[in-house]
Amino acid sequence: MTIRHTEHQRHDSPAPSAAASETKRPWLSRLLGSKRGNVLPILAASILPMAAMIGGAVDMSRAYMVKSRIQHACDAGVLAGRRAMAAGNYTDAAKAQAQDFFDINYKAGYNRTTNVVFNTNNPTGSSKVLGTASTIMPTTIMGMFGKETLDIAVSCEAELNLSNTDVTFVLDVTGSMADSIPTGNSGSIVKITALRNSVMSFYDTLANASVGSNARLRYSFVPYSTNVNVGELLYDANPQWLIGGNTDETWAYQTRRPIWSIPVTETEVDVDTETGEVIETYGTNLNIAKCQNYADNVNFNQADGWNFRPDPQGSPIVVENGDVKTTITYTAHTWNGQSQPWSGTNRRECKRKRTTVVETTTTTTTTTYVESPVWQSGATFARWEYGQYSFPVYDFLRSIKTANSAVAIPSETTGATSRWGGCIEERDTIAGSTIAYGSNGITVDGSSNAHDLNIDAVPSSNATKWRPYWEDVYYFRNDGTSIKNYGGGYTACPSKATLLATMTRDQVQSYVNGLITVGGTYHDVGLLWGARLASPQGLFQSTVNANPGNAGSVSRHLIFMTDGALTSYDFVASMYGVEMYDRRVAGGSTSPTQLERQRRRYLAICEAIKGKGIRLWVIAFGTTLTTDLQTCASGGSAYTAANSTSLNTAFQNIAKQISELRLTK
Repeated sequence: MTIRHTEHQRHDSPAPSAAASETKRPWLSRLLGSKRGNVLPILAASILPMAAMIGGAVDMSRAYMVKSRIQHACDAGVLAGRRAMAAGNYTDAAKAQAQDFFDINYKAGYNRTTNVVFNTNNPTGSSKVLGTASTIMPTTIMGMFGKETLDIAVSCEAELNLSNTDVTFVLDVTGSMADSIPTGNSGSIVKITALRNSVMSFYDTLANASVGSNARLRYSFVPYSTNVNVGELLYDANPQWLIGGNTDETWAYQTRRPIWSIPVTETEVDVDTETGEVIETYGTNLNIAKCQNYADNVNFNQADGWNFRPDPQGSPIVVENGDVKTTITYTAHTWNGQSQPWSGTNRRECKRKRTTVVETTTTTTTTTYVESPVWQSGATFARWEYGQYSFPVYDFLRSIKTANSAVAIPSETTGATSRWGGCIEERDTIAGSTIAYGSNGITVDGSSNAHDLNIDAVPSSNATKWRPYWEDVYYFRNDGTSIKNYGGGYTACPSKATLLATMTRDQVQSYVNGLITVGGTYHDVGLLWGARLASPQGLFQSTVNANPGNAGSVSRHLIFMTDGALTSYDFVASMYGVEMYDRRVAGGSTSPTQLERQRRRYLAICEAIKGKGIRLWVIAFGTTLTTDLQTCASGGSAYTAANSTSLNTAFQNIAKQISELRLTK
């Protein structure tokens, strides 16, 4: 539809009257109110404010970028400087390190900046490094308004903030640690020496990190081989935790005992008897009474005419001369030729019978011998008997203290004595094949009765007590031939373990210098006792949970270093006794092998350690970082070291991660 307007309609519109009215308004009012041709003057008037706004935004954006970059460089510089602080001193070298990191992170001329200045310092008595950085940035557009440069300045602060820290070293000190290894600088060094140096470097790093703080640092050490030396720790805690804590207690060792030949004297007496009888006239004029009385050994007077006088009256005459005994007996025989009974009153001839008995005694003494394991006076050594025999251990246990006497070695005949060195035989176990860590702790074939793998339980019976390891009595048998263990390297007892304690540098140095190398590589025993010494719920929890004296929490770390693969022997005396005979681990089975069972044991112990919130670090020194070792470690906590330099680096990296370097401002 089209709408048409007539001329009349156009003339009747209000537009002419509106235009007429505008002519009556002032010019400026009309200009402001006009909607025709006013864009250009408005644009011209707004150019300068708009230029200031846009230019300011551009320059401020550039300034923000410069400030962000210089702040980042400042942070990097103070962090580097704090790490480089030696013995808590902010040296020129540390300052140079800070400057280098600043320069790397802030390139000269960035965004045309000039006059870049970076300064650092270390406030006296603190562990902080403070820094300031500044620069001048030229503007681009704001210069049109008189602001040709912008001053940009930042501050930064870094602190190596160490919390209360407990570190337990589980160190492989087996025989191979006496071998040499490259230094990494065209030289060589004995492994145990490299380990000592690295431990001291680790100590220094944490000590430096703690300068100016009240953080508590504690260390414990568990050197291990086929055994661990924890006996004195157990004895000092409670002798009742050990077999031998009570009098008359014994422990059965795989050993030998002497068999004694004991003399037995037997006397045989042989008596040869000869008897003689003689009839003789006693009197010729005797009545019956006198013949009867005087003939029977009667005592008489020589005045009566008799030539014989018995003594005492009525008794036989006994004469002894050495082995010959002569007995003479007289009895009435006849009167008047008549045998008794006699009758009559006359005096007649009296005869008597003299009986002489001669006894000749021959004494023969002979000596025979009987064998017994019990020595008696006069006994002589006969032979050795090999097997499992029980020996008293009460006095042996106490011999670990120098104030107590050494004890005679029951497997010797020389009178030699020995003292308990401190190594142990483990508690009762189960010779199972499935070893796992779970909510019930470490189980063997689903049972929790493998007491040796129970990290925290306090002994409550003989089955749960530890037993003194007696190096001098172990023997094993091979085709009937006895071989003395400690004479051929079949026993090993490393240096004593220590409980968590604050230690001076000299104390740590003295300890690591005393480490000896001996025996084979039983990871299970080392990790097991590292766990027991570090556990907040275990035997030594009063030490582990001791108040640090500040409000800070405690971080717990276990550093496990080994230079070799797990080993397993059935013919040596270890913490499991002599497996060949005791069969505590494998039970005589070969599937899986003893080695495989011990491997499963140590991996379960690794999981138990991590389950206690202890960070487990692993270092493979001069050996392969196997999948098992990586599995053992906490996440991101496994290292390999091919030489002494990389060993030191590994310890340093661990120390730096333990010490929490952070920005505090």
